[in-house]
Amino acid sequence: MKLFLHLELRPWQDSGYEKPLLSYASSLSSEVIGAEIDNRSEGSIVDVVIKLCAQANKIFVVIHAQPDESIGSMLKLLNHLLRNEHQVHTIVLTGNHEQIEKLLRMLELRFKKENELIKIEAWIKEFALA
Repeated sequence: MKLFLHLELRPWQDSGYEKPLLSYASSLSSEVIGAEIDNRSEGSIVDVVIKLCAQANKIFVVIHAQPDESIGSMLKLLNHLLRNEHQVHTIVLTGNHEQIEKLLRMLELRFKKENELIKIEAWIKEFALA
């Protein structure tokens, strides 16, 4: 199983209900399962996502962030991903968030900062079809 995670680090009013990248990733392969959380998600929801991560062979993460947003409950998930970095295929940060960048920089080439949708979709397609 491959896991696509959509993480939101911005006010819920800016997020909207549509998650086009999540839908796109799930549509590419029956092996891809999608999940989403935000920085205000309850700890029990984060725990469920961490259990999904533990079952996944590879994980692709897209983080939509705004600079002043708190990492909140998402920190537990990010720490899990860093401890199990062999599972991480790619983490893409859209927007700016200094704390997230510092935290994920250790992933080197698997961490990308990108706002261009075409590039992100290409990386997702590579992940889903590999």
